[in-house]
Amino acid sequence: SIASGITLQSVFDAAGPGNGYDKYVVLEQDRLYTGEVGVYEGNVFIEGNGAIVDLQEGSGIWVYADVTYPASLDIEFVTIINGGYHGISYGGSSTGSVTNCNFVHNDFGMKMFDESNVYITNCNFIENTTYGLGIYSSTPSCNINYCNAWNNGEASWMENCPG
Repeated sequence: SIASGITLQSVFDAAGPGNGYDKYVVLEQDRLYTGEVGVYEGNVFIEGNGAIVDLQEGSGIWVYADVTYPASLDIEFVTIINGGYHGISYGGSSTGSVTNCNFVHNDFGMKMFDESNVYITNCNFIENTTYGLGIYSSTPSCNINYCNAWNNGEASWMENCPG
């Protein structure tokens, strides 16, 4: 059973460096984490261990980078639910990988913007209100392998290439 929730932000703030990352966040199996977190500098790894992150209709886990403040997020084995906007978004020049994650009941499971570069492997996009994965602008690089999507609102996959 899931124990009572702890904020994702508090675990993120308490995490130190490890395994070559500036922040190495370890979540516990059978633990519910609540709330959202932003990554705006440094290299971050979230080791999910099967934990659930309930975004409680918040804006999700977001990553934003630029030349002055590079940022990346690698995340694995997490179920992300109830995002009011997205489960995870990557923007600016952010990079990362999303592996063995589930995105359930978010507005968008994932969103990519600007020049982000993300590898998505073995993930499930389930019953997200609008899209499972939305790619906005013509410059993000998204490599998707072995992923499933079903019962997403308008469509499972969306690419908007303006210009």
